[in-house]
Amino acid sequence: MTKKAEYVLIIGSSNIDLNIYSKRFPNPGETVTGGIFKQCLGGKGANQAVASVRSGANTIFIGKIGIDSFGNQMLSQLIDEGINMEHILRDPQEPSGVAFILINKNGENMISVAPGANFRLNPEEIRSKAEIIKNANSIVVQMEIPTETIQEIFTIASKGNGFKILNPAPLKLIPLEVLEMVDIIIPNEGELYKMHSLLGFEELIKVGNQRIIQASKDISSLGIGYIITTLGNKGCIIFDGKKDEFFKISPPKVKAIDTVGAGDCFIGALASMLNKGENILNAVEFATVAASIAVTRKGAQESMPYFSEVQNRIKELKLQKR
Repeated sequence: MTKKAEYVLIIGSSNIDLNIYSKRFPNPGETVTGGIFKQCLGGKGANQAVASVRSGANTIFIGKIGIDSFGNQMLSQLIDEGINMEHILRDPQEPSGVAFILINKNGENMISVAPGANFRLNPEEIRSKAEIIKNANSIVVQMEIPTETIQEIFTIASKGNGFKILNPAPLKLIPLEVLEMVDIIIPNEGELYKMHSLLGFEELIKVGNQRIIQASKDISSLGIGYIITTLGNKGCIIFDGKKDEFFKISPPKVKAIDTVGAGDCFIGALASMLNKGENILNAVEFATVAASIAVTRKGAQESMPYFSEVQNRIKELKLQKR
C-alpha cells in the first residue's frame, strides 16, 4: 500500500512588493529622498509557502493572481522554489496584488496593499479543491482573501485530520464559526488585543505578558487549541488552551535590517515542522530561529532561510549555551 503524501497547504495571497528602503518614514505631506528601490515577490500566503518549502515540507499553494506580467512572475518564481502551483487560479479581470512597502533604517516597515485578484478567490472555487484541503497535514490561511472564503476553507478542512492554522492578518472581524474550527491561531501582540476587543470580551486590565496570557485565555475559550502570539524581537508566547499552560520562547539576538515577512517566515516554518510530526514546542523553537535569520536579510521571500541553515544555527546556539 502506497503511503499517503504528506504536505503543507497554504491558501492565501500573493503580491508583488514594491519596496523603498530609506533612513526614516516620511511625515504626512512630506517627501523623503535618497531611498533605494527593490521589487520582490511577497503576499502573506506566498511568503509562508516559500518559508514552508525551504524548511523542507512538500508545499502546495492555492491563491488567485491576475493574467498579467506580475502574475506570470509570481507563478514562475514560486514554481522555481519547488512549490506545487497546479491549483493556482488566474483572474482575467482583476490585476495581481501589489504592496507598497517603506522600510526604515531600523528594519521597521509601513505597508499599503492593493489586493486585486487575491480578493476574488471565492467559496465555489475553494469547494473545487476540497480533496486537497481535507488531506493536508497542515493548512495555513491568512486574511488577505474574503472572509466567506476563509470560512469555506476551514469548513472543508474540519473534515480532515490536519492542523488548521489561522494567521489573523490583516485583522478584521472573524466569525465565531471560523474560530471554533481553528486549531492554532497566530496573531502578533497588537492583533491579539484587537481580536479580543472585536470578540466582545471584557476590557483587559493586566499588563505585560500577563495581559497577553489573559487575552489568550479568553480567546481560547472559543475552542482554539493553541494561541501563539508573536512579539517581534522578544520572541513569542504559546498558550495551550487544553492544558491551560503557557510558554515563552525567546529568540537569539540579531541585528535586524528588514522585518518584512518575518512573521510569515515563522508561520511557514512552523507549519513545515508540524507536517513532519514535531511537537508544538519544537516546531515553535525552529520557527523562531528561522525568523531570526530572515530579519537579517532584505526582502520577504528571498530572506527565508533553508532547513539546513536553521539547523546549523540551532546547533550553534546550543554550543553557545554550554
